[in-house]
Amino acid sequence: MGLDAVVFCDCVEKGCLTTPHPYPRLLCIASNGSPEIRSKNSFKVDEHDMWMNLPPCKHEQMMLGGCQLGNIWFIPHMRRILSGVLRKRGQACPVLLGKVLYGGTHTGDYLSVKDVGRLSDELDRLKGPQLSEAGLSGEDARQIALAIRELRRLVKTALTVNKPIAF
Repeated sequence: MGLDAVVFCDCVEKGCLTTPHPYPRLLCIASNGSPEIRSKNSFKVDEHDMWMNLPPCKHEQMMLGGCQLGNIWFIPHMRRILSGVLRKRGQACPVLLGKVLYGGTHTGDYLSVKDVGRLSDELDRLKGPQLSEAGLSGEDARQIALAIRELRRLVKTALTVNKPIAF
């Protein structure tokens, strides 16, 4: 189990679906950016889920991008390391540490587009030698660098289409 992050595509919003939704009037975009159905009818919900699995556009599961940031053990470990690095530099990264890396799993959460922009600024502050100067073991340094690189890629994707990042 780990912390996965995704950006959903904007094909519904742009009207570029290859397969129409079975109930287009009930189709909506959730706050995490995913297409959802406004219905409690289990038959309609099942049909929506089947539609999502087709896929209804050129993106698998209607996602533009995604990544695994780390497992349930590594996320808190990475948070401790980055907190120490940032404290030494007198910097704060409230979105990264408070909304992304606060736990090893937090499925159902998301970053608003505004928070994605803030995260972009925070990740920019983590560039440069500060991580290499933190005295990390080779494996820790590699995994943290990979997670940050993946987050940067996902942030860029989210900002390009003006969508949230979902966990």
